[in-house]
Amino acid sequence: MEQFNGKPQDNILITQPLTKQKYPALFHDERFGKDFESNYSKLQEIMDNLQGKVEQIVKSQEDDFMKAYKDQMNELQVDLKAMKRKIDEESLKQKADEKKRILEEERDYFRQEALRLDNLNKEQLRTIEELKFKLKITIEEKNYYEGFVIDSKKENKALKFELLQLYKQKMEDQKAINRIQQQQQSQQITKLNSKKQSDNRPQTQEGIRSEANLLIKDDFNSEFLRREQSSKGGFRSQLSTKNNDQASTQYDFFRREISTQQQSRFHPENQMIEERNNQIAELKQLLQKEKFLCQQLKCELQRQNSQRGELEVILLDCVNQLKKDIASRQTVQKQPFLGNTNKTPKVAEQIAFEDIDYRQFTHQDKKQLLKKFLSSEQFLDQIYQLTFNSQMASTSQLKLNEKWKQDANDATKKFNNFKIYKFRNITSQPIVKQVISKQEQNILSDLQEKVDQGQELVDQIVQN
Repeated sequence: MEQFNGKPQDNILITQPLTKQKYPALFHDERFGKDFESNYSKLQEIMDNLQGKVEQIVKSQEDDFMKAYKDQMNELQVDLKAMKRKIDEESLKQKADEKKRILEEERDYFRQEALRLDNLNKEQLRTIEELKFKLKITIEEKNYYEGFVIDSKKENKALKFELLQLYKQKMEDQKAINRIQQQQQSQQITKLNSKKQSDNRPQTQEGIRSEANLLIKDDFNSEFLRREQSSKGGFRSQLSTKNNDQASTQYDFFRREISTQQQSRFHPENQMIEERNNQIAELKQLLQKEKFLCQQLKCELQRQNSQRGELEVILLDCVNQLKKDIASRQTVQKQPFLGNTNKTPKVAEQIAFEDIDYRQFTHQDKKQLLKKFLSSEQFLDQIYQLTFNSQMASTSQLKLNEKWKQDANDATKKFNNFKIYKFRNITSQPIVKQVISKQEQNILSDLQEKVDQGQELVDQIVQN
């Protein structure tokens, strides 16, 4: 409430209509009563036009602001597109550089492996050539000794046959000599008896025996000379080899009976025969040793060729176990259809287990096989040994196939390590992510600065 001329008055609003009945004191005032109504109407007109002017000013300011904002946003969009293009180009360049680096590492690795395998191949070829040369020499020696043994056997067989003929001839000659001695003794006894009867002289038994022996010796010597002459004449006259052999054997027999010195003197080839027999025995022993060594080498080679690797044995055990599971599953599935058959479940399972092929494995069976193989303790032990105990075994004590296996395991280990490193860093995702995150932070900071600048411009426009 206000007081006007000592009287309280209500508040007057310009927007309200002015009436004399409500405010009579204002119109009857001496100083301001005359111009009050005109001034009030002017103020009311100004108030009526003020709202339109304010709206025009606000609209013009809004248009200016939107134009500046659009220009600023267009500039920001262009900058964003340029920065995005630069980011894409930089990421592609980094990916290409990373891929190039990985390919260069692969090239260097495979080059080193190729050089190592080339050197190993040359060493193995050199070893194979040496083994071929040794095998060729061994085969030649074997053929030589086989031929020598065959010739020695033939010669030994001929000597045995000749010795048998000599023994037979000796027995025949001994029988003939015994028969001749018996005949001569009987003749001498008859002669002595007739002479005793004719002489009528007493003689002792010893004298008779001595005379008989002298006569026997004379007859034996005469028979020996006669046979020697007959054998020589038969050798000259007869052309048959059989008669010649018999005459020579008779002559050799009587020559052997003289003395051991004469035998060695008349038969110098006996020493050669003994030497040949000794050589044959030594060669037989050597041949047996060579055969034994060849057999051992064949057995060792066969064992090495048939020897399975430890990982292969583990995989085969897993395959057999999975085959048994598949066989049991198939027998359970076929059990309703085997109602009246005489086969027991164990026999049917055995038959199915023997007939199962790898092509009958399902995808789940193959997965299960890989899981069993990779989760087996033997496989893990082998991986542990290959990873941590590769330097414990000395390569000098390994055999040829074990050395190859060791080299193959080392190469596999290196390649697997390289593959792990490769697939870990093949796309260089951590590096790119770090770079992109930094670039995004820079972009966001730039955008924030642009927004702040735009906000400042808006504030300035609003203030103006």
